[in-house]
Amino acid sequence: MKFRSLGSAAVAAALLLGLVPGAALAASPEPTDSPAAVDTGSPEAGAASDDPTTAPPATVTQSEAGAAADDPTPPPTTPPPTTPPPTTPPPTTPPPTPTAVPYALTLNQPATAWEDRPITFTGKVLNGYYGLYLTLWEKVGTTWVMRSQTRSTTGGAYQFVYISPNPSRNLFRVNVGVLFPSSNGGSPDRTVTVLNRTLVMNKPAASYVVVSGVKMTGRLTPAEPGQRLVGLQYRYGTGWRTLTSAWIAPNGTFAVPVPDNLPTTKTVRVITLGVGAASVETSASAVITIKALVNARVFAVTTWLVSKTYRAGCPVRPSSLRRLLVNYWGFDHVVHRGELIVRDAAVAKMISVWTASFNAKFPIRRMQRVDVFGGSDIRAMAADNTSVFNCRQVTGNPYALSPHSYGFAIDINTVENPYLAANNVWYPSNGLAYRNRSVSRPGMLYSTSTPTRWLRSLGFFWGAGWSRPDYQHFQPK
Repeated sequence: MKFRSLGSAAVAAALLLGLVPGAALAASPEPTDSPAAVDTGSPEAGAASDDPTTAPPATVTQSEAGAAADDPTPPPTTPPPTTPPPTTPPPTTPPPTPTAVPYALTLNQPATAWEDRPITFTGKVLNGYYGLYLTLWEKVGTTWVMRSQTRSTTGGAYQFVYISPNPSRNLFRVNVGVLFPSSNGGSPDRTVTVLNRTLVMNKPAASYVVVSGVKMTGRLTPAEPGQRLVGLQYRYGTGWRTLTSAWIAPNGTFAVPVPDNLPTTKTVRVITLGVGAASVETSASAVITIKALVNARVFAVTTWLVSKTYRAGCPVRPSSLRRLLVNYWGFDHVVHRGELIVRDAAVAKMISVWTASFNAKFPIRRMQRVDVFGGSDIRAMAADNTSVFNCRQVTGNPYALSPHSYGFAIDINTVENPYLAANNVWYPSNGLAYRNRSVSRPGMLYSTSTPTRWLRSLGFFWGAGWSRPDYQHFQPK
């Protein structure tokens, strides 16, 4: 009886603590040696195992119940932690995500262009979108390079202006945005032929003569209307210096002068001037050689050449005179071109004298026909001019015909070699300082001077020996 009471008390305690399910108690009012089993195969049990937030029911054995009756401390009600089985959600198909529709662009075919000239690209965003950010791309090798940016304007129109530095057949494209390729759309590719502008200098001659009007010629292709300069440069150290320049003709040709008043050998080239850095063209370089020669040239004399120095009644007609052009060294140590009017029979002797004087670099101030000075001997002497023919009276003696009227006599460096006239006046007045012949200065004539020696050897008399000395004057004996 006492045992039964203890067993009933244990069962009651278990029910109170929720350790024994009610169904087990109803089926077995008396404790048994076997524990009550939980039907894990029932739907309720399976559902509980699929839900990690729901704890499964517990089972109680007789020994556990007895222990509980003997233990006055109730057991904890929190079940031991369990790890729920992993659950894999069934695959689902996400709803479709709307994608942006690319913009469609047109790109008009640009015309053929030159490497240093702007290329205009025009086109349109077909939906007329205003303010769309667009970029121009050029294919360089295998890489696309962004060249310019703009935004579409009214009606979706756009324009790019770009100067391509790459002469070839170039591929261009316009994209929406700054990425390449663009997912936002773009234009078709367009091929633009960018032509190579060229500046060609013609091959120079093997050599040139000083003061012969040397020019470097060539052509700029393509020819352009308007004014465009080309400069002649020479190599100076590791760089280049510009010597002269000239305008390029409308047909693209040019002739740029070469400074040729000194003998020299230079490496030269031509270059376009007055243009932006992207437009500069240079030619290949070449070597030019300029030689120092007297370069005598003889021409017939027409009446207009001696209109101030010849008149009716002169002893020699223009047909018996010759125009002689020779080079001479100036006081500035560079070569100049001189002109003399001489008797036809005196040409060979004059060439001989001036060749020797040129080779000796004897300086001459000026060498022009006296007609340049209006036929005035006084003006010609004041200009320190060297001359031959002038049909006139003797300066300072109006009763005598000057030996210069025959085209043989010559006056040289008239200021440095003044003349005492028959009226005891020295000419020219600006040559008085040179009356003192003991102080040698450039251009003064002495018996040892090259012109003096050569003229004397050719049968000329020098006026320095006269009682009224004429240091500038030579005439045939």
